[in-house]
This record gives sequence, structure tokens and C-alpha cells, in this order.
Amino acid sequence: MTSALPGLREAFAGAATDPSPWPHADVADLADLLPAGFGRPRTVLVSPMLAAGRPAGALVLVRRATTFDARDVEVAREFAARAGAALATADLYGEQAHLARVLQASLRPPELPAVPGIALAGGYRAAGDTLRIGGDFYEVFPTARGAMFTLGDACGKGVGAAVLTGRVRQSLQTLRLVEQRPLELIRLLDRALLDTPDAARRSQFTTLLLGTLDREPDGGLRTTIAGGGHPSPLLVRPDGTVEPVPVGGMPVGALAAARFGQATVRLAPGELLLAYSDGVTEARGGPRDAEMFGEGRLGRALAAAAGLPPAALVDRLLQLVDEWAGGQRQDDIAMLAVCASPG
Repeated sequence: MTSALPGLREAFAGAATDPSPWPHADVADLADLLPAGFGRPRTVLVSPMLAAGRPAGALVLVRRATTFDARDVEVAREFAARAGAALATADLYGEQAHLARVLQASLRPPELPAVPGIALAGGYRAAGDTLRIGGDFYEVFPTARGAMFTLGDACGKGVGAAVLTGRVRQSLQTLRLVEQRPLELIRLLDRALLDTPDAARRSQFTTLLLGTLDREPDGGLRTTIAGGGHPSPLLVRPDGTVEPVPVGGMPVGALAAARFGQATVRLAPGELLLAYSDGVTEARGGPRDAEMFGEGRLGRALAAAAGLPPAALVDRLLQLVDEWAGGQRQDDIAMLAVCASPG
């Protein structure tokens, strides 16, 4: 049994031991520790492997020679110490990877629900963050008459912006239970963000579009959109005409006296509404790697994609932006496309 190996119990307790003769007792059991053809062992040296100050294992060296000299012992203990440090690093990385997966699952945009009579598609890219989370977000909530949607851009990038995104989404999930009117709901969200007891709250704001999609008898959709400092959504008609839906408003959670805008538009069958974050138009690339993708280029891309279903249109836009930026994303990107569907 391994418990008969000299120094092993001490190593598991974190203590260093000196070389010892290979035990003659239980040779048959201990021989299982050695590779085939090793021969008769004579000396064993067991060194503790410490990870973050705690024993994580033991390094066992066996020789056919009679002993280990002082230099051998020094090298073995140094190797065991480094191995223990590597184990500690691996454990820490595993914990961080688990945390990253939890963050990704909770902070990335969720899968869109199936809503009768409404076709939906979302697109998302995080800017240069290995966690693939950021400050842009979208979400859709089914309602009795259709759906409620939101798309926004939280201040900052990376984990900090993603945490604010989570706060905004959680607040909306709660507030929508007591208020469904977009303009009133965005005002409640603004108050909730302003009331947050956070020393860094002054930088905790977001631009936002928040709207309702109500089915109409003829198969169209009536949408009322409230806004706070976010780019206007774009209406894409079947003939390729692209029109902005002016919403306006000030960022949410930034100022105590902020004012927000609202607009109402009807989506006839075949028409599509695209909400997007400024990471799309501000993506830099092109021949000189410095030109913005821009509103004009976005409008032309939408005109060329008129008539495509939401999922195909979003995929096409993401592809164009990725190609323009050469795969280098300086800002987060979020898109949400909606249109009426026969279902």
C-alpha cells in the first residue's frame, strides 16, 4: 500500500523528508507504482507539492542507486515546489473559467422567445473581450398583444459594462410587471438607476430603446418606442426604402431631470424594423482601417437586403461589419430585427 512508502504521509502533511531506503515490506503492492522493467528499487525521495500554501500532492522519486546526493534533493524539492505552484495556477484558472461561464450565461443576450405573429432575430458581438460579454444588450418579453422589446448600450466596455447591463435587464424584468407603457417604463428605469447606492453611479448610465409590438387584425404590427439617447431604429420597406424612426431622448440614469422621447410607427406586412447599437456605425475599418462603417453604408446594406427575413438580414449585417473591421472590434455590437410573420 502507498501508506507504507516512507515520507509519503509527511509529504501529504506538507513536510519535507530526507531520502529513505525502499521498504522491503509490502514489496508486491509497492511494485505497482513502478514501470515495468524498472528493476529493484533501493532509495525513495518524497517531496511535498504545495499549492497556495496547502499540500496538493507529492513528488515521488525512486532510484536503483543507493542514495540521492544533496544536489539531487535540492533539485527534486525545487521541482516539487514549482509543480505545486503550477497546480495552484491551474486551480485558479479553473475557478476563473467557471466564473467566466457563469457571467456569460447570465449577462449575454438570451435566446429570443417564439412570439406568434412576430418574426425576431438578434445579433451580438463583444469588443475584444475574452469573456465575450459587454455593455450592449437586447431582450424580448412576450405580452398578451404581442411583445415588448429593449435594446441598449451600457456605459463602458467589458465586465464593468456587462454588470451594468445585468442590472438594467433585471430592473426591466421587474418593472415591466407593473408598467407596460414604454415611456413610463423608461422613466421608472431611469429612477431606479439614479437611486442605486453606488459610489460610481455617475458613470452608470445607458442609452436605450424600449418598445411594444402589438399585432393588428390585418397582420401588421403597431410599435410604440420610447428612447433615451440611442440611435434611431430604421424602418426597411419591401422596395428598399430605409427610413429612420426618430425617437430621441437623453441617456437613462445619467441626469435627474432627463427627458425621454417616444414615437409610434406601423409595420405593414413585409416591412422590417431594425434597432442597433452605435458599435455598428462606428466600426472602423476599410482600406485605411480608420473609416467608420457609418449610417450611409448601413442604409445601403439594408436597402440591398430588403425582403430578407430578420435572421438572414442580421447575419448579413454582422458579416458586412466584420469584413469592414477586418475582424477587429473596437466596440460592442447589438442588433434586433423584427417584422410581422404569418404565424
